[in-house]
Amino acid sequence: MVMLRASVDLLRRVPIFGSLTPDELQRIVNAPDNIVVGYEPGELIVAENDIGNCMFIVLDGAVDVRITAVGGREITIATLKAGEFFGEQALLPGSTGRRNATVRALNACRLFRIAKGNVALGLARAEDTSLSGTPEKATDEDRVRMLLRSVRLFRSLAPRDLERVSDWTETITYDEGDIILREDEEGDSMYIVLDGAAEVFVMDDDGKIVVLARLTQGHYFGEQALLPEGSGKRNANVRADGRTTLVRVAKRYFQLIINHDNKLMLALQAVGDAQRRKIIDAIGRGGGW
Repeated sequence: MVMLRASVDLLRRVPIFGSLTPDELQRIVNAPDNIVVGYEPGELIVAENDIGNCMFIVLDGAVDVRITAVGGREITIATLKAGEFFGEQALLPGSTGRRNATVRALNACRLFRIAKGNVALGLARAEDTSLSGTPEKATDEDRVRMLLRSVRLFRSLAPRDLERVSDWTETITYDEGDIILREDEEGDSMYIVLDGAAEVFVMDDDGKIVVLARLTQGHYFGEQALLPEGSGKRNANVRADGRTTLVRVAKRYFQLIINHDNKLMLALQAVGDAQRRKIIDAIGRGGGW
């Protein structure tokens, strides 16, 4: 069994903290707010939709990452083992601040819990360095690489895929109000928000706009139309909410990713079912998501 301890070397392997100096990493290891916590099999670690105030690195044992499917049943979308991490999504700038999944201990495990303030230091430094190869000049490729590292959907990418990220992604900027996707159009790509925000909406029977969600940095959309055995069509409209920059991933590359991860495929299908129910409910109520 792999047994890890909270250390500078451990933190350095986490992309969020990769830009910090050894002294800064050691201060995070030693900070009184950052502690090692233990959980018993099946014990709840974080709950979907709760406000996030920390992230975790698995030291030993394993945890299950779960989302709620239609009917309230939890399904596992990932199993994380020693050296892997979770909980950072709720702490990202521009996020909702809420957990996007439930995590439970798969077996007896130990985790290094890192408080939000220490995560913010790593995020700030990562943003500074990901904006540029030098402190003065920004490079989109580094920013895209850092973004993809933070999105669980792309967590399984090999280092060589991240190194050649410009070969399979495209960065596109939209002005406020620009339509990015239209309902019922054929889907040929998915998108991740790099800067700004995107608004998801549908039209009700009276022709009024019903806003379903506002997506910010790190959120993705458009993937449902790309899933095998799906309709292949967009299930909602998306427009830019202010000047917005997106990372576009073509259908063939997205499908290569999910074809190698059956749990991820099932999870995305469950998300799609939930989205369709919410769309129907939202139109019926005439209210928001």
